[in-house]
Amino acid sequence: MSAPWAVRPTDADVLASAARARLGAVRAGLAGDGPSAPRELTAVVVVDAIDPAAFVAGAASFALALEPGERAGWYRAFTRTVFLAGRPGSVAGRHPHRRLAPGGGLAWYGPATRRELSALSRMLRTFQGPFPVDVPSGPLAVRVPGRASGHRVEMTVATGGVRSDAYLVHVHHLVAEAVLRGLVRPGDAVRVRHRDVLDPADFRAALAPGRAATVQTRVSHDGTDHDRLRLYGVLISNRDRGGH
Repeated sequence: MSAPWAVRPTDADVLASAARARLGAVRAGLAGDGPSAPRELTAVVVVDAIDPAAFVAGAASFALALEPGERAGWYRAFTRTVFLAGRPGSVAGRHPHRRLAPGGGLAWYGPATRRELSALSRMLRTFQGPFPVDVPSGPLAVRVPGRASGHRVEMTVATGGVRSDAYLVHVHHLVAEAVLRGLVRPGDAVRVRHRDVLDPADFRAALAPGRAATVQTRVSHDGTDHDRLRLYGVLISNRDRGGH
């Protein structure tokens, strides 16, 4: 129980603490990460149509399929990802993708060095989406590919004032890092909810330092006020622990 004179952390304090926790986890690397793990890796997603459920399933499937060295190097690069506008089916002839989302509107490449991905980057333009993503009013049920595990994952994402290109960035970091840490695994059931705004007060328990092992957060600068942090996503696994 807190002392009666203890000062309750502000929302800004809570978000700053969560951001520092993510930074520390990435710097520490994944469990078993060796010194020879490649660094500065980048993934590419070719975007034709955005289907939130297919995007979450595809991002998870892509991260799950990576080799240990790729996982470690990409995680240490903060799961850096570039989104390019194009039709995966048209691009595949010259640049075979590594993973294709259900429906074929999204394709994943890498992770690799920027030099290795330069030909693809020159071929396509950066994806820019000024409008918000069209999301359902109710929760999305997403099953990660694989035999049903019996584990559940709760994921909440902010959409208010969030452009579609920013939505892709926030969700991809959230899902990819959760997979690499072991919070999301094959066959997991993921329930995705969308809210206009994620009030840190509603997620204080999840954002507490003691929950870091089973929670993945996405905290970044507010798109309209760069000096202010905003909570864009929270992912909570019902597993006992997650590994960094």
